Order: sequence, then C-alpha cells, then structure tokens
Amino acid sequence: LFGDVLPKTVENFLALSNSSNDVSYNGATFYRVLSGMSIQGGAIGNPSGKTGTSSFPSGKPFSPDNYKIRHTAQGLVSAVRTATGDIDSRFFVQTEGDAGWADDRYAAFGIVLEEEGTGGMDLVRRISKVDVKAPQNSPKEPVLIVGCGVL
Repeated sequence: LFGDVLPKTVENFLALSNSSNDVSYNGATFYRVLSGMSIQGGAIGNPSGKTGTSSFPSGKPFSPDNYKIRHTAQGLVSAVRTATGDIDSRFFVQTEGDAGWADDRYAAFGIVLEEEGTGGMDLVRRISKVDVKAPQNSPKEPVLIVGCGVL
C-alpha cells in the first residue's frame, strides 16, 4: 500500500480490511468484471456496486488524496469514485499493464503482491475469467470476500 503518497485512502482501505471492525470487506463481493481491464469490488452494503461505505464517521465518502500514481502496472489497486468524485469502499484491480485511461481519474493506492499463500495475481486472473451477465458485467455466480485482514 502506498500510504506515504495517499495516506487517507490507505487508512480507509486498511480499516475496511480489518474483519474485526463493524464495517469491513468481509461479505462484500466483486460486483463487476471487465475482461482485459479490471475486477471491481468492495461495495459494502450494496452488492450492485452503485455505492459503498467508507470507514470514516457515518460511512461518508471523502475526497481522494491525489492522482500521482500512474496506472502502468498490472495489479494496481485503485479507488472507485462516487458520482461526485469522492471515494468510499469500492476499488478495482487492474488486470493489464497499461491503463492510462485511469490516470488523473482514479487514485491508485496499492498493488497486489505475488507472495506465496496470498493468491496474488493468480486469484485476480481467476476472478477476471468468471462468466458475467450483460450489461453490467456482473458475475453470474457471486464472487464473495469470505475473509479479510492485513498481512
């Protein structure tokens, strides 16, 4: 996680990754799969992916720290924005190396690691290949986060 560059965004993600908190990613889904582009998840409280809940008071969205990190690497994790440009719990994982379309629009705040036992990009690639329903590209079968925590 790039906490030195995006401290508030990383603080939110870390808090939501802690399954012992009242509000967490535990039980959330990956609600959209865009083949060759990204997998999107973390819409706490809204499985459709339309909104999410931040870790901050009342679950209110917040402004992104910045857009300094370029989307040039496979596995980058970025915050999905609300209609007003704020951030809540939703995120996407970039499945391809170049996603310049996301630069200056989405705050990249971490990267998926390839550490043994974590699933890493192998898991991301498996999710990116699930069958989806048009037009939302939502998985035909739920892709559920059944446990979360900080490594």
